[in-house]
Amino acid sequence: MSEQKEEWNIRNILVALDASRHSLAALEAAADLAAGLKAELQGLFVEDVNLLRAASSPIAREVRYPFGAAARLDRSRMERQLRALASQARRALAEACERRHVKWSFRVVRGEVAPEVLTAAKQADLLTLGKAGRPLTRRERLGSIARAAAERSPHPVLLLQRDGRIQPPVAVTYDGSSSAREALRLAASLARHQGGYLAVLVVADSNADEYRLQAETAAWLRQRGLLIRYRRLPRAGVAALVEAVRTVGSGMLVLNRDILPPDRLRRLLDEVDCPVLLMGLTA
Repeated sequence: MSEQKEEWNIRNILVALDASRHSLAALEAAADLAAGLKAELQGLFVEDVNLLRAASSPIAREVRYPFGAAARLDRSRMERQLRALASQARRALAEACERRHVKWSFRVVRGEVAPEVLTAAKQADLLTLGKAGRPLTRRERLGSIARAAAERSPHPVLLLQRDGRIQPPVAVTYDGSSSAREALRLAASLARHQGGYLAVLVVADSNADEYRLQAETAAWLRQRGLLIRYRRLPRAGVAALVEAVRTVGSGMLVLNRDILPPDRLRRLLDEVDCPVLLMGLTA
């Protein structure tokens, strides 16, 4: 790994906010990262045009929980609600950053949520968002915005579940590919700010491959002052990855997205409990 750069440089972190518990968990984690990495935190709130269009429809109705009474949606009221949510998100961002002495900015845009978030992410080093928006069941499956970011963002994406916080150790998958080396570089940089403990999940079909991959990373990682634990994954399947993450007690998984096809990636994100940082797509 002699061609590796010393550090993965994260200068600005974008956090997508919608005032849900998931986005607020993402905010807290993003603020922690920004403080540790001395990065700027950029908050984004998207006024969803699809909600506004629905509110303009004469047949649209709102069912008010818990009474079940239906009321007609009103565009002006919807706009007021969106502005109120944006103000709530801005206050949460300001408070989180001021507690940690982190530089921050906030902006509101109007459009379709996924495209707006992905467009804004192009100007950031890392996109952070909640795994789901407002889950209706205890099982927290991947939301539509998180899915779009996971599958389409060309930059790293950090997904967090409700009440999730980033804790050591950091775990990373490694198969020797160029994208895996990038993932390892980012994981090493994060691990230095999360207690110095890194778990490397080596994807190898044989003992010889495992030893070779360990040998090409061990010296470089030791130079970073990290404590390293290796675990072999015979195959990069969902069940094996989930088991490995739980076994090493990972507080964050850094995953090279090339290692799994989209359907298995979605399954993994549904099942894994810790925050997951997905590396950018290979061009």
